[in-house]
Amino acid sequence: MGQSIDDKEITRELWQSRLPICFILSDEDMSKVNRSELPEPLYLMLARHSYFPCIIEKIHRYYSTYFKENVNETTNNINLANLWLEFESIPLKWHYPIGVLYDLYASSVSSTSHLPWQITVHLSKFPEGEILRFPDKESIEAHYMSTIKEADALKHKGQIIGDMQKRDHKQLWNSLLQDKYDGFWNINNKLMNYTDNLQYFRYIPFRVYIVDKPFIQKLFSPYDIDQDKFMTLNDLLDFVLHHEAQCELLANEKKILNTNVDDYQVIIHGIQPPINTPIQWLSEHFSYPDNFLHICLIEKRT
Repeated sequence: MGQSIDDKEITRELWQSRLPICFILSDEDMSKVNRSELPEPLYLMLARHSYFPCIIEKIHRYYSTYFKENVNETTNNINLANLWLEFESIPLKWHYPIGVLYDLYASSVSSTSHLPWQITVHLSKFPEGEILRFPDKESIEAHYMSTIKEADALKHKGQIIGDMQKRDHKQLWNSLLQDKYDGFWNINNKLMNYTDNLQYFRYIPFRVYIVDKPFIQKLFSPYDIDQDKFMTLNDLLDFVLHHEAQCELLANEKKILNTNVDDYQVIIHGIQPPINTPIQWLSEHFSYPDNFLHICLIEKRT
């Protein structure tokens, strides 16, 4: 697969994209601080394509210093397993990339999203049933590799990832953790190749996110053989929304999904790409490091 210099620069720009985030301790936990000095907000500049578990220990260490050294008295307050993050009363899922969480929730709250993104840190009252507890780095790595394997199964029947060495898998994850673009793309380029004499992927790995709904994932080919044409982002969204609305209709949902693509802001990596962009091109250049296109749909305000 040949990439032009301009196309390659797009992937580099997306890789370098950062979000300034302001972490603030919840009022309830602030009242438990045993020092006269209250915790200042913690400011971090985080990669959009990263995951909160990769930096959660840093957040935990920062706030732990504000509690008594007698761990026995404060175990319930500073136990890492009890830590969770919230934005505007929404517990944040750790297995979504940070950029996806921002695009989905901050954009839906305000049409002019304010930065830094303010996130509340909770050290107690974990919302069981709403989110999973933060895992260790081994678990998030396993989740990441599982997602990449799923993407490769859709694109190439799993042929590419299956032919890789274990050290290649490790290089993908370590490059993501250590923010090494070249190390990552040296391996990831293989996952963007075509197989079976095709000039496109079998299916596009994508997930569509709408507030208050589970993400939507369907089988979608980037090329229409009957009409001999490449499919666009608009084609994909039109297919997804109508298919999902039909499912809701059959399930007797009270409120059926709006199927008009024009009524949504379409955001990938914080960018609103032209709706007529070929979905194959987007998959090759706008996918997150897990090889999925993460597409956020924000209903426009009337």
